[in-house]
Amino acid sequence: MTVQPLTHDEPRRIGRYRVLGVLGKGGMGRVLLGAGPDGRLVAIKQVHAHLLNQRGYRARFQREVSASTRVSGAFTAPVVDFDVDDETPWLASVFVVGIPLNEAIENFGPLPVPAVRALAAGLAVALADIHRAGLVHRDLKPANVLLTADGPRVIDFGIAYMTENPGGLTETGSTLGSPAFMSPEQTLGEPVTAASDMFALGSVLATAASGVNPFQAPSLAYTLFQIAHGAAELNSVPPELRTIIESCLYKDPHHRATPDRLLAQLGRQPEGPAPWPEPIQQAIERQSLGMAGIARDPDATVVASRSSWTAAAAAPASGSRRKLAWLSLVALLAVVALVAGVFTWKHSETSAGTLPGADTSLATLRAADVCAWLRQALDGSVPAESGWDADPRNWSVDTGYKWGCVAKSGTQWLYLDVGSAITPTQRVNGKAGGFDLLGTEGSGPSGCSRGVKLGDREQLWGISVNLSNAPNCDLAVHILDRLLATRTAPPERADTASLAGVDPCQVVPRAALDSAIGPLSQTPPQAAAHGCHWEGSATVEVNTQAVDMSKMRLEAGMDLANGKSAFPQISSLSSTCELVYAYRTVADLQETVLVRLDGEKNQRERLCGTAVSILNALIGQLPKVN
Repeated sequence: MTVQPLTHDEPRRIGRYRVLGVLGKGGMGRVLLGAGPDGRLVAIKQVHAHLLNQRGYRARFQREVSASTRVSGAFTAPVVDFDVDDETPWLASVFVVGIPLNEAIENFGPLPVPAVRALAAGLAVALADIHRAGLVHRDLKPANVLLTADGPRVIDFGIAYMTENPGGLTETGSTLGSPAFMSPEQTLGEPVTAASDMFALGSVLATAASGVNPFQAPSLAYTLFQIAHGAAELNSVPPELRTIIESCLYKDPHHRATPDRLLAQLGRQPEGPAPWPEPIQQAIERQSLGMAGIARDPDATVVASRSSWTAAAAAPASGSRRKLAWLSLVALLAVVALVAGVFTWKHSETSAGTLPGADTSLATLRAADVCAWLRQALDGSVPAESGWDADPRNWSVDTGYKWGCVAKSGTQWLYLDVGSAITPTQRVNGKAGGFDLLGTEGSGPSGCSRGVKLGDREQLWGISVNLSNAPNCDLAVHILDRLLATRTAPPERADTASLAGVDPCQVVPRAALDSAIGPLSQTPPQAAAHGCHWEGSATVEVNTQAVDMSKMRLEAGMDLANGKSAFPQISSLSSTCELVYAYRTVADLQETVLVRLDGEKNQRERLCGTAVSILNALIGQLPKVN
């Protein structure tokens, strides 16, 4: 990441600091490069002005400042100044010269074993300092870890909260954090503790050692499911590191390693500079030299625009050291960005389904054999530049947990989701099949998503394609184009007994719903091919999925009618009950019906009783298993 020039309307001074450039921007604010009166560089985090109009946001930032100032230690970046009463509140941290771990992995590959061990030790010490201050970080991820000359640094306490005030920054039940590095309890909306940070640490170490997140899946929903219920994929992690990493990745928080236990496992680390690979050390040194030039220049004001850089490059060698300093600065990559990592999706203000989509029904998509449809649509049309095998019949394909299709070719894979509420909800440039594209930017291991909304008005269902390890998003758009061209008559699934063909909005008798939470409106507020949602005295969701129940966190079974059983998902929330009913087993997966009720606190037993009554009513409506 380069240091960006200031725009004409951005401040040139914040508090006692001269503002030199922009390090990064995020949903909550931006981070600026500043210089103090003594020339020392700082990273200044400033809240977006429009957010201050939201109720309680200034108080939230004050809590962040309080959290940040409570932490000190060798492996964190200390706060040196702040003003929470300023018109636009800000805090300044010591500017740490280093390479974000995510950029180091992307540019230089996985870390060798000695470097991962040093990383683990430094991060364990940092978390011990954070937890000792009564805090939980909640967003430990590679982008929030800097590799510096003398070890790692943990940054960004934007969504940390105080353990004695778990309702601090967000209420219990929220899922703030970066999805791929969440803990199981975060994905389930349960309270987080210091053990949540340790799970994130395990994911960070596995990613550093292998270059791939251990729970990486083709879609956001599937990734969250894997974190909550699946096993970590550690085959690419060197064997000598697996025990250390596995000790952090238990689903039960009580079984995870603590920072002290992890340090004991690691043993004494070699003294001296951090054992980063030579290319990373060289990148850190280049960055350090460039920043030293800036810090020595008392006249530095702002980063020049790109046109100014060109002019400076052509200037005579006798030019001022200010020009030379800025040339060093703008050449730097991997500058730390202390941008809050809160993950949010924003619905597009203009619905992508405004173009005609009425010719596509949920019933059609529900009946589709999604993998067969993918292969048929791409027969003879796989782009050569995509890197995928030209013949889709050679791809490895399997059914996804929401009846989508997981496909793999070489090192790339994709997840095709049909009829679900589409995960990407932000408008991006371009169209597919005449529909506006929704999606996320990015490529590489984190992948990219493209989708189109086919539901009318507030219905969010459609078709989406999620790519992993792809050079760009072109293949996703091509797949959507081909699928949309045949969306009214896709190949149908041959297995008529499968739950995939069941309409979850019709399988529950209306009388049972009205009795449980009604009376209800005739039309559910949200529907999808394999899920339905009703609002009444409680919220009811019914979903059908294909899952491996052995990897789910389930309580003892509850008796249903006719000798059948349903299994509650383990949860510490008193306002939620989710029951899982196994309909049948196909290969190594169970086709299941999930009934979830959300209501008032301390009502879990009553909610589970209502869920049982709904399950009893719908079981008789399911296809008969031979």
